[in-house]
Amino acid sequence: MKTSLKLSIGALAVAGAFASTAAHAAGFMLTEQTAGAMGRAYAGVGVDGLDIAGMYYNPATMTLHPGTQIQAGFVGIGLNLDFASDDGTADANGRRKSQAIPFGYISHQINDSTWIGLAMTVPFGMGTDYESDWAHADRGISATILTYDFNPNFAWKVSEKFSVGAGMSIQYAKADLKKRVGLDGGLGSVESEIDADSIAVGFNFGMMWSPAQNLRFGLSYRSQIKHDAEGDLTLSSYEGNMGSMVDSLGVLKDYKGYATVKAPAWAMATAAWDVNDLVSLYATFRWSDWSSFDQLEITSDGNLLGRPIGTTIENKWKDTYLLAFGGDLRLTDRWTIRGGVAYETSPIRDAKYRTSIIPDADRWWFACGASYKFTENFQWDVSFAHLHGVHERNLQDSDGNKVGRYRHLDAYLLGTQFVYKFYRRPHPIRSRAAFHTLPLPSESGKVDPSVHSSGNLRHAVFRNHRLRPRLRGGRRLPNGTRPSEAVHAARRPSDALAHG
Repeated sequence: MKTSLKLSIGALAVAGAFASTAAHAAGFMLTEQTAGAMGRAYAGVGVDGLDIAGMYYNPATMTLHPGTQIQAGFVGIGLNLDFASDDGTADANGRRKSQAIPFGYISHQINDSTWIGLAMTVPFGMGTDYESDWAHADRGISATILTYDFNPNFAWKVSEKFSVGAGMSIQYAKADLKKRVGLDGGLGSVESEIDADSIAVGFNFGMMWSPAQNLRFGLSYRSQIKHDAEGDLTLSSYEGNMGSMVDSLGVLKDYKGYATVKAPAWAMATAAWDVNDLVSLYATFRWSDWSSFDQLEITSDGNLLGRPIGTTIENKWKDTYLLAFGGDLRLTDRWTIRGGVAYETSPIRDAKYRTSIIPDADRWWFACGASYKFTENFQWDVSFAHLHGVHERNLQDSDGNKVGRYRHLDAYLLGTQFVYKFYRRPHPIRSRAAFHTLPLPSESGKVDPSVHSSGNLRHAVFRNHRLRPRLRGGRRLPNGTRPSEAVHAARRPSDALAHG
């Protein structure tokens, strides 16, 4: 009896704790790495040219952003995990207090064709919390998962129409999870908690194609990252009729546990269409390789009566898909509003693989947001999104029997960020893009005195290449002036400052 009880406690507790770790990290990949595109449910993220956070989703899109730029912000996440038990005795809500997911970016244009950048993000994360004595603690009590990703990137503008980019991810993952584990033969249960971490490396790459001045397409890929997790497993709080025997065996203590956890690869296709000066439309399709997370092998340095502690966890998850559509409306030179909708599938193939710390389900995204430009260099973005879980949301016990259903599986996101742009002012002769930063000529071909203020000339800064005029050879400006004539006029200070 003692031998059987000791082996049951060791094997089941280690398996249960690590199974929770894997399920939680797999089920909640955080798309929220920018507050700008969140306002349209991430439709067209990156190819929209809104901010430099596009480097996380597609590093090639850095070529849309001249000079040196920085961006920082966060997305606050609140959950509503309202569970109703079938017998009415175990209703609960696993939401934890709202949490903020931070992000930061910096990009720098080295020359006319080369960019470098750094993305600092939290690509995986979740927080749920139930009372330790709730009736379905065997499906999970609490979970805190965070991953910190440092992602240097490089982009090359091959031509005016085509760009490529690539990067490397250095990712740190930390998890603290707790659940109650039942023992074989009705011998009671123990509470298991694991605190584990890992560092791993992955890569990403992307490309962007602009077949027309107002049309852009992106294609990107982010690799699987394999975490060899190591941590302390603590067994405590035995419940059952054999407390004295458990105490004498001395199994309620700390162990070392090991497992390989894989963050899935994903691929994304995006599109942006600037319909006119006021309206832009966007779309995104993303595939995530959750089917690669089929099972989880658990090992431990624990050895009970000559037998190692370990097990294999079956997940049987499936790939997931996200489809998003949205648009921007530029109300004024300073104000832009946006909105979008998306549908995303869940990796949970069957309710028997759902746990209370990751009660995932198919979901709809409903999002809106706005941008305000304080100056040409300083931009502020704010957005809100509601993620609404739909379809099958049942919870089963460890024997596969339905014990209840989640009435709500919703998330509420509120994000804000700022972007600051240190524009490069290229010499008009040395740079191919010189004409894009020249003073605006008047009808006579000279600089219009109306653009002169306090001794400074305002410049027409075309920040995205989709807005830049394409002037070749002898083509004339709308006022009949040749581009070369406008250049010479702009270089004559006396003409530039003339009044009349």
